[in-house]
Amino acid sequence: MQIKSFILFFLIFNISLIFSQEKGSNNKFPEDSIIVFQSPRPLLENNLKYQENNSNWGLDLLLSDSGFGFGFFLQTKLNQDFLITSSLYISGARNSDEFEELIIDNRGFYSWQVRNKINRLFKFPLTFGITYFPFKNDILENLKPFLSLGLGPTFILSTPYTYNRIPNGEIVGWFKSFGDAETYIKFGSFIGIGSYFGNLSKNVLGVNIRYYYVPFGGDGLVSVIGLPIQNFGGLFLSLSIGTAF
Repeated sequence: MQIKSFILFFLIFNISLIFSQEKGSNNKFPEDSIIVFQSPRPLLENNLKYQENNSNWGLDLLLSDSGFGFGFFLQTKLNQDFLITSSLYISGARNSDEFEELIIDNRGFYSWQVRNKINRLFKFPLTFGITYFPFKNDILENLKPFLSLGLGPTFILSTPYTYNRIPNGEIVGWFKSFGDAETYIKFGSFIGIGSYFGNLSKNVLGVNIRYYYVPFGGDGLVSVIGLPIQNFGGLFLSLSIGTAF
């Protein structure tokens, strides 16, 4: 009987120690450090932003009323609706069809040349502008129509086609003519429309139509006698190919 009473007393004493708690105690069970109930969404979003490229650059292949040309572009995303852009186009300049024909020049020799042409003209419009995507949420995700406008200086280069710029005279070699080149700087602007295809954060592929207005002023500049050029702008159709960084 004494042994049973001792065992019963021992069990009651230990159980009371295990479940007892001091009044007003601040003791807390340690937090489980393995299970964390926190949304991983902010981490995923930050990772996506880190991987997204906001700038791109590349090459433009050009077709204009003056023939073929090429150019370069650099652009940076301002937000989901706008891009800040800069571009440099390189093209010839003329305001009429210029075909070589066999003529008798002023020395009395037969010569293949453009009749009455006295200058070779080149234009280099350097522009800074903005591109706006008006329908980014209304059309296919991989099709991004845009509107664009910009302004900047246009560098114009004139080299002699014939010696002393005499009509139907002796032709100056293409490279040699740069020794007597004349340069001009005129300011102009453009407005354009086009579309990009795919994800601009990875690669650039797009088409663009721009109309440039670059007034020369005065009597203009002549490529062919009697046909002065007053506007060194015109219509440009470009194919843009580039990459993001």
